[in-house]
Formats: sequence, C-alpha cells, structure tokens
Amino acid sequence: MVKKKAALLPMSGQLLYASGSAAFTMLERLILLYMPFYYLPPKEYNIPDLIPNYTFLGLITVLGIALLVGRIFDGFADPVIASLSDNNRSRLGRRKLFLIIGALPLALATLLIFHPPHLEGISLYNGIWLGFFMALFYLAFTSYVNPYLALLPELGHSNALRINLSTMIAFFGLAGMVLVTILFPLLAGSIQDAGFDLRTAYRYTVFIFAVFAAIILYLATLGFKERVHCLPASAEQIGTWNSLRHTFGIKPFRIFLGGEMFLQFAMNMVTLGLIYYAVVLFQREERFMIILAGLTIGGALLCFPLVNIIAKKVGKKRVITTGVLSLSFSGLAIFILSFNLTGIYFYISLAMFFVAGFPLAVLTILINPTIADLARVDYNKTGQRREAMFFGARAIPLKLTIAMAGVVFSYLLSAFGKDISGPLGVQLSALIVGFAGTGSFIFFKLYPEDQVMAELGDD
Repeated sequence: MVKKKAALLPMSGQLLYASGSAAFTMLERLILLYMPFYYLPPKEYNIPDLIPNYTFLGLITVLGIALLVGRIFDGFADPVIASLSDNNRSRLGRRKLFLIIGALPLALATLLIFHPPHLEGISLYNGIWLGFFMALFYLAFTSYVNPYLALLPELGHSNALRINLSTMIAFFGLAGMVLVTILFPLLAGSIQDAGFDLRTAYRYTVFIFAVFAAIILYLATLGFKERVHCLPASAEQIGTWNSLRHTFGIKPFRIFLGGEMFLQFAMNMVTLGLIYYAVVLFQREERFMIILAGLTIGGALLCFPLVNIIAKKVGKKRVITTGVLSLSFSGLAIFILSFNLTGIYFYISLAMFFVAGFPLAVLTILINPTIADLARVDYNKTGQRREAMFFGARAIPLKLTIAMAGVVFSYLLSAFGKDISGPLGVQLSALIVGFAGTGSFIFFKLYPEDQVMAELGDD
C-alpha cells in the first residue's frame, strides 16, 4: 500500500489548532463547576434552590437526571457524528466543516443553561429546561470536539509529534480551566460588589466567557488545511454500525477504554465537587475554590514537561499508571483528612490538591495520543481512515460513565448532605475518587502498549 506524504503542520498552525481546546474546555467547565452550585447552592447562602433536591426511586435527583440526559444524548450522538465526519468529502475537508457548524451552538447552549425560566425558587420547569439545553450543549460539543480530536492522528505524523500536539492541546485546555476556575469567581465577585445578586452576576459572567470562547473556536479552524496537512481520505466509505463494531473489536482499545472510564469518573467527581470542597469542607467562601484549583492546575503545569519527556522515553503506559495511582492516593487522603481540617491537616489537604495535578497532566496529555496510536495502527492494517470513530466509539460507555459521576455526586449531596452542618455527602465523593483511581490503574496496567507500538513501527 503506497502512502502519500502530508505536509508538516508549522508551529504557528499547531498552536492555533491547539488553542481550540481552551475554548471548549472553558465552556464545559463553566457547566461542570458552576451549574450545580447555581441551581442548588448550600443553604448557608440563603438563596433558594431552582430545582427540586429530593430523590426518585431512592437514587435519582432532578440534577442527576439533567446530567444523565445530556450525557446519554451526547454518547449516542458521538459515533454518528464520528461516522459522518469520517465519510464527509466536503471541499473544506472531513473535519473543518463540523468545527465551523458546531462552534456557535456550543457557546449559545452554554449561555442558555444559566437562563432558566423561573428564578424565584424551585420549579420542575427549570429541571426540564436544564435537561433540554444540556442535551443541546453536548450535541454541539460532540459536533466540534470529535472531529477536532480526530485531527490529532491526522496532523501528528509521528509518535513524538502526536505527544507534542497533545501537550499543546492540554496546555491550552488547562489555560481554559484557569480562566474559568480563577477568573470567573473574581469577575462574578466584582459584579456582585457592584450591587448585583449572585445569580445575575453568574449570568453576566457566563455571557462574557461564551462570546470569548466562540471567537477562539472559530480562530482554531484557521490553523490547518486538511488537503495539505492531512492524508487524503480513503475512497471507501464505512457505515456507522460497521465502523463502530470494528473499533470495539480491537482488544487493546477495549482495555484502554476501561481505564479511561474509571479515570474520567474520578476526575469529573472532583470537578463537580470542587466548589463544595471549598465551601463545605474547608469552610471558606466559594472564591477559595481558586486556591484549590490553582494548586491542582499549577501542579499539572509543573508536570507538563516531565510527562512529555518521560512518555517519549519510557512509554505512555508507565506514566499513566503512576498518575492514576497518585489520584487514588489523593482522593483517599482528602477523605480521611476532611473529618479534621485544622492545623497541619489543613495544609496536608491542600498539598493533596497539588498532588492531583499530576494525574490531571497525565489525563490531558497522554490519553488522546494513545487513542491516536490505535487509530494509526488500524490505518496501517486496513487502509481505512476512521480516526474520528476511534474517538467517537468511546463516547457511549465513556460519557455514560461521566453521567453516572453526576448521578452519584448529586445522590451523595441529597442523601448524605451538602452543607457545613452535614458534610458527609461531599466527604464521600473524595472516597469514591480514591476507589475509582484504583480501578483505573488495574485496567491501564493491562493495556498492551508494547504490542501496539511494535505494530505502529516507525510510523
């Protein structure tokens, strides 16, 4: 099989392409960090809930249903979008058309999630509104992010370049997290200081972030030309079901996916709980979340060069397994320490958030290039260009897992407490993070990286 060479993407193009990660990370983190708090604030804030907080069938809450609906819709849409992208033959390329179409709805859905119809108090209509726009958000998110990630194995023509591109994507993603986690509370707080209530301040701040993110999403499409920097699509077009079935038939892919499911479950529990950790466990204002997030993100940024260099020398698997073990340790330690966050234990707990920066660096840098490796191996074997499906096939099990993190987290808050006077639900979320990290380690340990890299060859 003769393979046509594609031009190397210049550094300016690599940076512009990677910058898109900052935008969609900002939009998703806006929802994960602030939406639960916006709809269900701790009672100490004396702000009425916007949705019912009781459980159905002893487990499901309105917030959990909204998160679950969005993720289920997203999970089933992802392989369809992946197949459409793989089979697309637009003049703009297989991926760029989807980026252009998906950017505006993604920003708009984020904005509307924070504009429920009834702001005076609890209303089931607010729950319906939330579920609908969560579904719309994740449809737009999939339409942009799946083709975006599918470009990683296409633009990255070697293992080193794929790791470098993924490191840039991770860096911009963390930059987006910094802006949302640190700048958002400061900006919202300034608006509150000007005389606006908390929810109005949140809505104004979300609007600013949504407009900024939309601009970056469109700028990222200018960084590459698919006809120049990517190999041409194969002549054969593959149906969604056949492509999905073929992808799940690859054993190393299934093993790696198992590890990623546990890892994503744990990391999303942390994201959902971050503002509650600040207010309920550390008993500070919500702005104290800036300290917690800053420690984690700062730890991740310090680990970026180390993760990049060591992964190229010893392989991605060793670094990933070490990272998830550190996540497990951090979660268990925070749970134990949370019962007495005074004196030295206060500072040890803060240190655990810093340690959690290492698994965050591992997650953002090494997961996607490993999936890209598997896509390149499949292309070498079959000659079929199905990069998007390797990212889309993960969606159903992975995003159901992420949705379950939302269901479990909201259940813990409802059943065991989300307030300073009753913090057990928030504490238990840290314990579950520790257990999930251990499960992730077991699966990643089984991943046959040596076999995959041998089949990949010099690439």
